[in-house]
Amino acid sequence: MKSELPIYLLTDQKIDGVENYPVIKINFLSPSFSFENIDYLIFTSKNGVRAVNNLTDEWKNYPSLAIGKATANEIEKLGGKVEYIAKSAYGDEFAKEINQIYKNKTFLFFRAKKLVSKIQKEFINNTLKEVIIYETVCNTPDEQFKKPSIVIFTSPSTVKCFSKILTFENIVTIAIGNKTKKELSKFTTEIFMPTTPSINECIKLAKSLKIR
Repeated sequence: MKSELPIYLLTDQKIDGVENYPVIKINFLSPSFSFENIDYLIFTSKNGVRAVNNLTDEWKNYPSLAIGKATANEIEKLGGKVEYIAKSAYGDEFAKEINQIYKNKTFLFFRAKKLVSKIQKEFINNTLKEVIIYETVCNTPDEQFKKPSIVIFTSPSTVKCFSKILTFENIVTIAIGNKTKKELSKFTTEIFMPTTPSINECIKLAKSLKIR
């Protein structure tokens, strides 16, 4: 019998059949930066796109490279141009792809204050300029959290922030990817993970679990 436990997503992203318990929130920043001599923009999350769009429309004049379909969709939704969508969902692998395809180009990377992947070290054939344009901070939700339940962790940050509020007892954990799983392993041993690192795949996995 498939699980009928409530499924929690630890952000405010609204998805049918899933409850929100946002343990993180995004703060947009206002850094100084220039588009001078820039060939391409890099985005590794929808938040980077929203943050730069909050500051200027000039970014829409430059082709963008996106780490996934959700980020690419956000770029197009806000009026930008998608040049390339990464085959990998991991930042360091994304950087390797860029360096295989492009040579002697200059990229402007709109990034979070803290990064899971250090893509700078992979830029060998090109120039990377970085702008810290948003930060992720912990949040204490107003919503009630029910146990037992299934919880989807979408980043190491969601693990760290959740651990400051609640225990991992009586919950089933799903990690979106390897780095999130590594952080989760500090608190629990039974961790499920989809074959493809995406929120939709996490939800499919959650709905398919047979809980003993």
